[in-house]
Amino acid sequence: MAVVLFTLFFSTFVFFEMLEQSFLLIDKELEHMARVLVEEMEKTYRKKGGYDVSQMTFSPDNYWIKVTSRDGKPLYQSRITRFTDILPKRKNSYMVEKTIPRDQIWLEQDEHDEVFFRVKIIEARLGNSPIMVHIAKPIEKIEEEVEELLLFFAISLGFCTLIIIFVSYKLAGKIIAPVSAITKLSREISEKSLDKRIPLGKTRDELYHLSSSLNKMFDRLQFSFLRQKEFIGNASHELKSPITRLLLFQEDMLVNQEHSPAAQTLLMKQLDTTRRMSQLVKQLLDLSRLEHQETLNREQVDLAALMNQVLDDYAELFSAKNIQLDCRMDEPLRFSGDSEKLFRLFINLIDNSIRYNLEERGCVSVKGWKKNENIVLEVSNTGPGIPEKDIDRIFEQFYRVEKSRAIVHGGSGLGLAIAKKIVQLHEGTIQSCNTSDQRVKITVLFPVSS
Repeated sequence: MAVVLFTLFFSTFVFFEMLEQSFLLIDKELEHMARVLVEEMEKTYRKKGGYDVSQMTFSPDNYWIKVTSRDGKPLYQSRITRFTDILPKRKNSYMVEKTIPRDQIWLEQDEHDEVFFRVKIIEARLGNSPIMVHIAKPIEKIEEEVEELLLFFAISLGFCTLIIIFVSYKLAGKIIAPVSAITKLSREISEKSLDKRIPLGKTRDELYHLSSSLNKMFDRLQFSFLRQKEFIGNASHELKSPITRLLLFQEDMLVNQEHSPAAQTLLMKQLDTTRRMSQLVKQLLDLSRLEHQETLNREQVDLAALMNQVLDDYAELFSAKNIQLDCRMDEPLRFSGDSEKLFRLFINLIDNSIRYNLEERGCVSVKGWKKNENIVLEVSNTGPGIPEKDIDRIFEQFYRVEKSRAIVHGGSGLGLAIAKKIVQLHEGTIQSCNTSDQRVKITVLFPVSS
């Protein structure tokens, strides 16, 4: 932009400077003609007692000339003065436009019979008497040339502006190309591609040091991320066996041994706690496997049939908790996905809707249909709703809206995190919201093209 403005300023300056120089040359010409005319008039007056300018080296009739005395008495007038009059101004030199029909006199008029004159007013003396010489030159040809020059400057300026913009764009692109490459690669690096690194340039400039620092940061992130995954997986695997043995031991004690009512109650509480621990370890293992898995065992799956299978498995639980089920799934809903993980997804969604439903006369609604190139699944349940500040966080690991309610209902805060991971592996989206009829709705969208 600065270069364009400078070019515009420079071009304007050059144009007006050339225009001013042209007018200065015309003014000098008019001054010279006026002095020659006055000298010829004085010479002939002395010899002949009158003014005769017919012997001049130039024809005064090519100019608009009017010579007057100080009191305004005309002393000499050229032929052009018969066709138009030019009123004097206070300025010594100025421009004026007059309309003179071309059939009367040819002064290179334009199609509108308009003629530009450059006027010069000169004070002189004829003998001992002061006089005023009004002399004007038709400059219609020069005016046309000025217009052509102005058009040429405008076209040249526009062309130069385009060249400057093009060159600036190329140079700017070349300069910021490394920065754009760094930005693009940084965005591509995610938890699935932490092994990517920004290539280092040959020159050790600021971008080289920036790329090097970012690569070191990615090294630390990759190390920490892998260690975290390994820790969760190893810890869950190591805890699975002792918790399973503890669970079997507690169940055996309750079944095969007699205890006092107080001891029986205490053992039941311990058994419930152990079961929650077992469920948590199982979910941690599932989540760890999902995070390490980048591919799916895809096959053609009917999502409606898969959901009906899950609902059949939970039929007794719906009946036991007096929860009304409303299932409206379009059949079939063909989708290319991993049937085992999709089955796990539906289990988590249905289990979550039952777990956090109303205690009495609750309702769970399951819907599924195909919309454009997507398959939409909705699972909603009656319940207390989710605070707006927590809606976007319920899919985070170990996040629970109410810790006390989660403990009572046996939640671990991993069910929806696992569900989200399964949906992401299938290139889909999942979100939750509160509906106007006091329901909590979770919507899953699968692209059929995936």
